[in-house]
Amino acid sequence: MNITIRKASIEDALQMATINIASWRSTYRGLIADATLDEMELGKYLEKWNHILTNPDQSGRFCFVAVNEMDEIVGYASSGKNRHEKFNFEGELYAIYLLKEHQGMGIGRKLFLRSIEEFKNRGITSFLLFVLSTNTGSRKFYESFHPDFSAEETITIDNGQYCDFCYGWSALSNIVFQEFSQDGA
Repeated sequence: MNITIRKASIEDALQMATINIASWRSTYRGLIADATLDEMELGKYLEKWNHILTNPDQSGRFCFVAVNEMDEIVGYASSGKNRHEKFNFEGELYAIYLLKEHQGMGIGRKLFLRSIEEFKNRGITSFLLFVLSTNTGSRKFYESFHPDFSAEETITIDNGQYCDFCYGWSALSNIVFQEFSQDGA
């Protein structure tokens, strides 16, 4: 499968919102409350992505999409400034989401590496990310890049409490890029 990674544009908002919901429903079913997943509304996510993609410089956020040979978006990555002041990192990888049928094919790796490249282009030398502790596939994926920092914290999603695992890289130059063949991002 030929996949191209490119900068996201406002025209991608609907596909990104759709992937956001589909990915949550396929990945987090059984990990967070079903009601949270079932109540996700396309309109709300479309509004979110329209705002983000219309004002990227305002938020410092940048997004990349993975596009297949039929010009369909099958996943995306979203990154920007670190939103967690208690952790001393400059950037944050907010999310990598892929449609279920495109997971485990190296697309998440391409999005991850392109995000790191953009951190470097912006002069950001360290970053972190968060993943649900029970999302073992994604945790294995991120661990394959040998983070030098980890922590746990409790987060609230709707009315539920969940353990979120943080991985951090204090220097982008220290990231180990080894082949990854497990199911994951």
